[in-house]
Amino acid sequence: MRTKCWTMAALGAVWAAAAWAAPVRETLDVASEWVHDVAYEYEDGAADGTLTVRLGDDPVPVRYFEVPREVWAEFQAAESKGSFYGKNIRQRYERQYGKSRQEVFDSPIPIQTQIDALCAFNEECEGVVLQAIEKSRESIWVAAYAFTRARIAAALIDARRRGVRVEVKMDANQAEFPGAQKLIESLRGEGIPVTLIHTAGEYSAMHNKFMVFDLRWVVAGSYNFTTVAQVSNWENLVWMDSPDMAEQYKQAWDAIVSDEVVEPREKPARQKKHPE
Repeated sequence: MRTKCWTMAALGAVWAAAAWAAPVRETLDVASEWVHDVAYEYEDGAADGTLTVRLGDDPVPVRYFEVPREVWAEFQAAESKGSFYGKNIRQRYERQYGKSRQEVFDSPIPIQTQIDALCAFNEECEGVVLQAIEKSRESIWVAAYAFTRARIAAALIDARRRGVRVEVKMDANQAEFPGAQKLIESLRGEGIPVTLIHTAGEYSAMHNKFMVFDLRWVVAGSYNFTTVAQVSNWENLVWMDSPDMAEQYKQAWDAIVSDEVVEPREKPARQKKHPE
């Protein structure tokens, strides 16, 4: 199947105008030992915005997204700002601890290119991955949120043994499960580097699921490299034959590093979710 990836250039002028519209920024003086440096940003006419706070002695700000403007108004009017924050904001909105991905990774500009592509779904996904690994002769770059599937690990080990350079980056929280630990040990035992990626926010993750082969082919999609994904989930995967696309994915792979700071976790720690 032949598909085409288009640049965003045709819409660039419209998007640029929207992107560069200066947001409205409001600040709030808070006489609290717990909540500091409170600010709220929103676009003119928007119904919600981003709330930024600093907590206690922690120098790293926390951002809360899509906080309604009426909640901001109630926050401003509340007699006890710390109490209002704890009851009405702290666990009610998606949040980001520290820098955003945009602040640490300059995403490649979308390109226009012709590609050969194949799409797979559900139980078909693993076969596409295994075939791509088998075809590789030079390099395989793996970005895995969850990785417990022994057949895929065995294929990577076989590739390593025939001289292919193989490297893996994986979400650190998902790597704590026994199945993942066993797999990581086997990969490292064969000389395959496995880098665990720690993200700052308690609810953030290294959520990529892609592989780059010989800087020519890419597989990417919702499919985690796990048995649950293979036998239980609704999944999709796209295989692409395009050096241009492979180069962009490799740039994204290179940029994946652990965050410099980690959000302090509340006690008791939340229960971990089994790999998807």
